[in-house]
Amino acid sequence: MGKRLCAGLLGAVLLALAPWGSAESGPGPRMSIIIDDLGNNRRLGEAAINLPGNLTFSVLPGLAYSTQLAEMAHAQGREVMLHMPMDNHSRLPLGPMGMTVDMNEAEWRAVLREALDDVPHASGLNNHTGSLLTEQEKPMAVVMQELHARGLYFIDSLTSPRSIAYDQARVAGVPALRRHIFLDHEQTDVFITEQFERALAIMERQGWVIMIGHPYPETIDFLSWVLPLLEEAGVELVTPSELIDTQQRLTRRAP
Repeated sequence: MGKRLCAGLLGAVLLALAPWGSAESGPGPRMSIIIDDLGNNRRLGEAAINLPGNLTFSVLPGLAYSTQLAEMAHAQGREVMLHMPMDNHSRLPLGPMGMTVDMNEAEWRAVLREALDDVPHASGLNNHTGSLLTEQEKPMAVVMQELHARGLYFIDSLTSPRSIAYDQARVAGVPALRRHIFLDHEQTDVFITEQFERALAIMERQGWVIMIGHPYPETIDFLSWVLPLLEEAGVELVTPSELIDTQQRLTRRAP
């Protein structure tokens, strides 16, 4: 499917849903887009950071351009997160600062603190892989204790349907949300468009949505033309921090 056809389909979807909100109903639905996996490729990382809109960038620790890209994103007023590598069932490599199931509590704390120090300006954390570790109570309790101590939030990437990370965050008093959509498991116009439309449907239904993408050339190209369509339709692009603040205010107002 070519870009023109994709744009036409998405434009039709957005126009059908717009205008969002009103003076009576309050602000329209919100979308948060997190770009994961920054740190290894400078060119693609910079291209992602230079995209229009209020995107959030989650940076892997200990890579060649991790600190540099985190600083660049922060300098442009973007929200930065730590993309913390965690053990997975497929035994995919974690990079230089990964948390594994065979570590003890002191080792989990040490590597997490090192990673947090390596990614400046991080407001929160989401897991990189982690289908195994996020199912384990002890390491997740350690993660949440460290985040609580630093006043950071947690976004569960939900790489496992059995993840207990979000629940552990709530127990520890850490502000937390879960992602809804992975945008680009397949790097094609058709797949990315379908996932984006799924995100729009969730946003229409519940008022907000969290989407995770990656600095793939196809994703960067897609977002470069779709983000202005969101603005035209009155969709507000927000950070995870803003979503969390909104959810907390609504919770406090609830009877």
